[in-house]
Amino acid sequence: MNVLILGLGQYPKGSGIAAALFFAKQGHEVCVTDLKTAKELKDNVKTLKKFKNVRFTLGKHDVKDVRWADLIVRNPRVRKDSREMKEAIKLGKPMESDLSLFFKACPCPIVGVTGTRGKSTTTKMIHEILWHSKKWREVWLGGNILVSPLMFLHQVTVKDLVVLEMSSFQLEATGEAGVSPQIAVWTNLMRDHLNAYPSMAEYAEAKAQIFRHQQTNDVVFFPNTPDFNQYAKEAPGNVVRVKQGKFKLAIPGDHNQMNASFAAAVVAQLGVKASVIKKTLASFKGLENRQEVIAKKNGIIFVNDTTATTPDAAMAALDVFRIPRKKKQDMSGNYVQLIFGGADKELEFEKIAIELGKRKDVAAYVLPGTAHAKIKKQFDKYKVCYMDVKDLKDAFKQMKPYLQSGDVVLLSPGCASFGLFKNEFDRGEQFKKLVKAYGK
Repeated sequence: MNVLILGLGQYPKGSGIAAALFFAKQGHEVCVTDLKTAKELKDNVKTLKKFKNVRFTLGKHDVKDVRWADLIVRNPRVRKDSREMKEAIKLGKPMESDLSLFFKACPCPIVGVTGTRGKSTTTKMIHEILWHSKKWREVWLGGNILVSPLMFLHQVTVKDLVVLEMSSFQLEATGEAGVSPQIAVWTNLMRDHLNAYPSMAEYAEAKAQIFRHQQTNDVVFFPNTPDFNQYAKEAPGNVVRVKQGKFKLAIPGDHNQMNASFAAAVVAQLGVKASVIKKTLASFKGLENRQEVIAKKNGIIFVNDTTATTPDAAMAALDVFRIPRKKKQDMSGNYVQLIFGGADKELEFEKIAIELGKRKDVAAYVLPGTAHAKIKKQFDKYKVCYMDVKDLKDAFKQMKPYLQSGDVVLLSPGCASFGLFKNEFDRGEQFKKLVKAYGK
């Protein structure tokens, strides 16, 4: 076949590179195309250049490649309204994604986890509990959280179990392919990605693909809240409604109690002993880049929460990190020194502005980006204590005179990372470097 990989991506184990390797190793003719240049994608390009049956169209897309293809494997971020996708749809080209290919070939059951917030933590909790239970030959972890499952497909057996984090973009493709995981988990639904979806209804429907194509013996886990009642009625298989429990956890916050509640409900359904569940959850240390305490210097706690790309996520972090104060002063402490702002995803900032306006323990440093004007408007309206900064380095420079023992420096931007950073993980890495250099 002629296989077009539409969107290679930079992540070395992501969907594009995984699909390209999958077909290249089988001897198919592969064309890889991406809007990024060969220099920007150098690691993945270097890997694929070893194959004589792989060619590249980089720095642009060419509709000739779409016409050439017998099969198109599209990156989850390639939207249907792009010129290439419109041409592919017009020509009736077969389309897959790395996850839809994996679902069709996987010999063992799949646990799929989605949600606006908490899906990575819930996915990892589930994986750790299942792994410690030793009920399966191997428990694989992949999807949006770590690695494309195509990377380990050749190693999966019928005696295994696979746990996948699934984003709304990934679920669009599995939905189009008519596949859903046998065990589906939908943690919550909040405003997000409205720069990619015309409405909350369309965003929600993308998430709903996690259970839409289940069989009657499959099971889906929903929150026990009214906004999921209709989805529970529409589920083709079994439904479990999850309430927040109370667990002994090493990571703080009500949101993590809810994540643990989902994880416990899922693994209990799979026959894991309660003692294993409790022990594993109690020792779970959390994930990198998610409310991650990375250092304590001179009594100042530095927290990397770069994956908080929505205002709701930033508010969850602010609920965890609080400093009692009797009255509001200026930018000086003791304060949670919040680094906020970035690229707009068509979200609203009024709710967090109201919260920050009421609180007496937060000073905000607002990064530049397409969301800046909206943030500034709401922060001014609700009299939030804040200042504008040029970048992360400038934020550290501006807050340094005010920092004192007892403060928390919290990177929880509430926005996407595009513009100043390659991605949210690059943002987190830059933050870590600045923390490492602090005080030297």
